[in-house]
Amino acid sequence: MLSRRRLLAALPASALLASVPSWQLLAASMNERFRAWEVGEKGGFDTLRMVERTQKPLDDFEVAIKVNMCSLNARDQAIVKGWFLEDKPDDLIPLTSGCGEVVATGARVTRVAAGDRVTSAHFSQWVDGLWDPVKAYAADIGNTVDGWLTEQATMTESGLVKLPDNVSDQTGASIASAGVTTWQALHHVARVKPGDTVLSLGTGGVSTWGVQLAKMAGARVVVTSSSDDKLKRMRELGADITINYKKTPDWGKAVMEQTGGQGANIVLENVGRLTLDQSLMASANNATVILIGTGRLPKDLPKMPGFYMKNITMKAISNASRTMLEEMVAAISANQVDSVIDKTFAFEDVVEAFEYMSSSKHMGKILIKV
Repeated sequence: MLSRRRLLAALPASALLASVPSWQLLAASMNERFRAWEVGEKGGFDTLRMVERTQKPLDDFEVAIKVNMCSLNARDQAIVKGWFLEDKPDDLIPLTSGCGEVVATGARVTRVAAGDRVTSAHFSQWVDGLWDPVKAYAADIGNTVDGWLTEQATMTESGLVKLPDNVSDQTGASIASAGVTTWQALHHVARVKPGDTVLSLGTGGVSTWGVQLAKMAGARVVVTSSSDDKLKRMRELGADITINYKKTPDWGKAVMEQTGGQGANIVLENVGRLTLDQSLMASANNATVILIGTGRLPKDLPKMPGFYMKNITMKAISNASRTMLEEMVAAISANQVDSVIDKTFAFEDVVEAFEYMSSSKHMGKILIKV
């Protein structure tokens, strides 16, 4: 008679996944020990440290994920440096965005199964409805709970979203922050439609997704950057109007001129108060300005020209719910739209990846292959 271990080993993978309980999948599929990066003392990128961890037993609603890829976001830099909600343990695993394959599930998990490719919403407990910071920050991936910078992640099922076969790991790993934030801004706040003019600042994750999602909706897109080379690439991506803000400091006026005096009726303000004056100058009457980035406040706050005269609506947003992420995944799958990827680093080269992002040489997303 075959022993239990030999019997399990003889089964094909599909039969194993379909027939055995999650506690046996835990033994068969999960790594007992795995490597992960921790934030360390949070003084700079060189305080990041790679450690070996032991897998803990899964709670009823937890899921173990073999991580394939993860991506860097602007806030990840702030978390590692200790600038963002500073009171964090030094063993926190960072990174908000990633994707991987489910290898085991807790006893009461029903939304995903072993073998599913998944990503997770930024705020894993914000499933739907209006923004609630108390609920959101209770389980904020890579910030208040462990994130994706690990070979094996443990997450709650409430935030997980399945990835269709035609959504690549590269895209799946890089949409849960900049991507779905842009989706909420355009589709839930501004209600983008054909004929709209969307202004997006810079060439990072929000801006590259801003071009693609706005063009997918039939809108005209204006992009600003300090690099002519990056602006050329944004035009190749679909941008209609590009402005170098270093060569044209009064770029708000330039947007008005190049749109025939109409301005942008949707503004993705992903820098913050430092650029808000110019964004308001570039805004059309009755425009919607979505505040995505906060930046560092200047000593003299901007005067916000045109805010009242143009009857502008201004709304701040923080990422998006799981439902919005599911909407975006369905849309990019149907339209075969992928993330713009600048560079991919090895798991061992995380510090180098952060330093590269900090140099602002990139356009689009920076990935870590696990």
